[in-house]
Amino acid sequence: MTDEMNALELDALQEVFNVGVGRAAASLSMLTNEPVSMSVPVIHILSPQRAAEFLDPRHDQNLTSVSQHFNGSFSGRALLIFPSINSLEVVRLMLGSDAPAEQLSEIEQDAMSEVGNIILNACFAIIAEMLNERFKCQLPTFSTGYISDILKPSMSEKQVLILQIRLGLENHKIEGFLAFLLGNESQTSLHKAIKLFLSNVEA
Repeated sequence: MTDEMNALELDALQEVFNVGVGRAAASLSMLTNEPVSMSVPVIHILSPQRAAEFLDPRHDQNLTSVSQHFNGSFSGRALLIFPSINSLEVVRLMLGSDAPAEQLSEIEQDAMSEVGNIILNACFAIIAEMLNERFKCQLPTFSTGYISDILKPSMSEKQVLILQIRLGLENHKIEGFLAFLLGNESQTSLHKAIKLFLSNVEA
């Protein structure tokens, strides 16, 4: 899809997600009472295998993922991913720094699902607003495993679109990222939505 998009369209796509992640970062900051930094979104069009290599080059990290399927004029799966050790720290920050580790192990799944739900929905809200789209989102799903396991439901696609946005909790050096996985048809639909967005801006 990047071959079909011109530079202006790619800039517009990055800006839409930049605004969405800005709202998500603010939500994460409120949840954890920590300053949150974020990077400018970077777009990658990769095969599922290359995507796995990109997200974890050594394929040896145990990752925590909150994924959410969404449907609309373009559909796909959004992911919030942290190394598992960092996800425990995020939960600890949500509950208060005195929360014991043995309690975190029991409530990590629910707490991280809530983190993912709030952050991903913050992104969807601004994307829907800026592109004049509507999305129906399923409940978030929590999982742990290697990156190949997390991406496995998308392995049948010839390509996936990854919008890489790194979120850092500054005082604790915690870093995770968001990825949006789209199939080929949805990439085409997203391209059309970006074209319409630009035509409305220029009008």
